[in-house]
Amino acid sequence: MMSNSFGAYRHVCIIGCDGMGTFNRNACTPNIDALFKNGATNFTTLAAKPSVSAQSWTSLLTGAIPEVHKLTNYDMHPIPELPTVFKMVEDAFPSSERAVFSAWPPIPLKIISENGGMTSYAVGPTAAPEDRKGDIDFWIEVDEDICNKTLDYLNSHEPKLLFVQFNSTDTFGHLRGYGSVEQLKAIESLDVLIGKIADKYKEKGIFDDTLIIVTADHGGTNYSKSLGTHGGWTDEEKYVFLGVAGKNVMNGTIGRSCVRDIPAIVLHALGIKAPDFDKGGYAAQLPVGIFEDAGVTCRIELYPKEQVFDRKNYIQPKKDSSEYIGNFIDESRIRFWQTFENGVEDVTGNCRVTTKNGFVKIYNGGLLGNYGELGNGALKIEGVKVSDIFTFSFWFKTSSNSLWLDMFSNKNGKDDGFSIALTSDFVCLWLKDPDGIPLKIGSNYVADSDGTLRINPHKADIKFNDMSEAAKKDSWTHFMLTVDTKKNSVNTYVNFKPVHVYVCDALVYDRYGFDFLYKLSDFFNLDTLYMGLEQDPTPGLYKLIDDVMILDGEADPEKLEKYYRNILTKE
Repeated sequence: MMSNSFGAYRHVCIIGCDGMGTFNRNACTPNIDALFKNGATNFTTLAAKPSVSAQSWTSLLTGAIPEVHKLTNYDMHPIPELPTVFKMVEDAFPSSERAVFSAWPPIPLKIISENGGMTSYAVGPTAAPEDRKGDIDFWIEVDEDICNKTLDYLNSHEPKLLFVQFNSTDTFGHLRGYGSVEQLKAIESLDVLIGKIADKYKEKGIFDDTLIIVTADHGGTNYSKSLGTHGGWTDEEKYVFLGVAGKNVMNGTIGRSCVRDIPAIVLHALGIKAPDFDKGGYAAQLPVGIFEDAGVTCRIELYPKEQVFDRKNYIQPKKDSSEYIGNFIDESRIRFWQTFENGVEDVTGNCRVTTKNGFVKIYNGGLLGNYGELGNGALKIEGVKVSDIFTFSFWFKTSSNSLWLDMFSNKNGKDDGFSIALTSDFVCLWLKDPDGIPLKIGSNYVADSDGTLRINPHKADIKFNDMSEAAKKDSWTHFMLTVDTKKNSVNTYVNFKPVHVYVCDALVYDRYGFDFLYKLSDFFNLDTLYMGLEQDPTPGLYKLIDDVMILDGEADPEKLEKYYRNILTKE
């Protein structure tokens, strides 16, 4: 015999607040408080591991853990073998309305897709317009627009399942700190929008037949005076608020729960038989404390041992430590060093770093402590002082995404310039004329069709075997490029080994180097550099970087490898 709560609802509305974590309990949220006054709530629902948006939202939509769905912020796509809760509802109610309104476009466009069970959707912009760049209040307005589109939709539709995702809370968390006064104000703004959506259901006379869920994908921490990060497994990052309200929802505290349990709640409320529990697939479970007659008394634990995703114990080696970098290379050669441990500042203090066109996100759990994610904006670096020979050195993480993203560039649209760009499979060096066009000289020389130098670490006969388990596990690749403007040559290294390259506008003079037909000094002006140059955020266009350096002089790969090996093997 079916329980009274199974299938008791005609509609379910899920509202997700990106990055809110549990910080709403420190904000003034009269609408959320009223909504769940007689409902079930907790502040201990677990995000996905790691506590990152793509991993958590995908788990929330599919019921699968990240180890199974494998989606990340820089690699998102539908997974037919893991149907979303929207597809499950479509299969049960083929003629029903099912809608997604999201300020973060990858949710409907990548994770769900138009064939993933939605009948209607709307998304926010991927970037602020030119006159609003750097204005984070713009993203509150985006959430307001998403809310207005939701209300317009509800005027003429009664969706079986509606998912509304707001994003400003995460933006304010990254730029002002999670739990900061500014983020709490963003949460209070969303409280107003949540109240409007609830009121619309009441206005239409379907509120009593609707189960309403409010939650978040992750929380975050403050790691400097004005910036926040997430991705780790601290309490501030891993715990999120979960509220469930409906006519027969228990009044009290929800038991142990995870964001991946949302599909189980939705299917139960709509009377849809859930798929069989499978750790390697649908792993959602109905939490204790929501439906009294559901017969839930315990849950299956998927993680028998605590998993730690942040490297809280990592501390950049001090000068009196045997691991200090000065014991391996001449530290005076380091003219710029970005570790992301204290925001995006230059560790050396030599250079001034400012944000441009958005911001660079920072997460826990990089190869060494925190890491940066390019794709949300650019950094402007001023004050790099080098001689005629200099080296770019950094770690980057590959993905299946093939889109380009500038790592370093001095291109400003006026002078000849260069760009070291990242893709999923290789690093490219572009030499650009004042119009931004890559220089080409014809087919009489060793040349690639698009005028680039290509280095593919997957095909360069370089293995991770001699690096640490941390590097091998995380698929981090180290890249170095040394420019010699006197010899007019460039040398490249992948994982500290020289690699053979092909380049347009150059003559190969030995196995690992080449001479350019143009003066490199005309292109490599390092007075002002950009990371993520002038590129608006694009869904899926994310590249991960860690421990970025600009060194004066030639590369010393053997000594630099010893430095990293000494640290990584101790992780």
